[in-house]
Amino acid sequence: MINVHFIAAKDNVIEDVATLRKIRGIIREQNHIILDDWIEHAFDLRVKNKGSGQSTDWVSIYKNNLENIAKADVVVAETSYNTFGVGYQIAVAAQQKKPILLLRHENTQTDVFAAGIVDNWIKSVQYTDETLASILKEFLDENDIGVKDMRFNFFIDRHIYNYLRWAAMKTGKTKAEVLRDLVQREIENKEP
Repeated sequence: MINVHFIAAKDNVIEDVATLRKIRGIIREQNHIILDDWIEHAFDLRVKNKGSGQSTDWVSIYKNNLENIAKADVVVAETSYNTFGVGYQIAVAAQQKKPILLLRHENTQTDVFAAGIVDNWIKSVQYTDETLASILKEFLDENDIGVKDMRFNFFIDRHIYNYLRWAAMKTGKTKAEVLRDLVQREIENKEP
């Protein structure tokens, strides 16, 4: 199960609501979590407030989006419409090295900036209604870390190494198992 931060141009939600709902549905069908299901709320606001001049609480929306990017395992962005807000969120997610899928409908003009990005974390794809599900499934499957063990390297000093060696010998576990147990205990102690 993956935590997904899904972003799109909220200004175009009325015109694009069917596509946004379809993307949301595909993500949910694969049993992944959308951190903020903003589509219906944004659609209702646009329909009700069309031309009313009612202000929006952009500060809380900004904070919520940044929090969701930090919590997300991946970011999926519908980028058929160029907006500063979507671009900013993509940049923040890229800075945090989140895997990002940039979706752009094939009937829209290619975004030169997005098409020119060369980054291992960012995948830019044009889609059709027929290819959307397979593109999303492939991206989410390749980033589903829940189905595979992750490996990483880090540097430790002599003191930590000696402790790990001692703890491994005492418990009969590997040093990696000792570390995993320590991290798991820390996570459990921090959870509310």
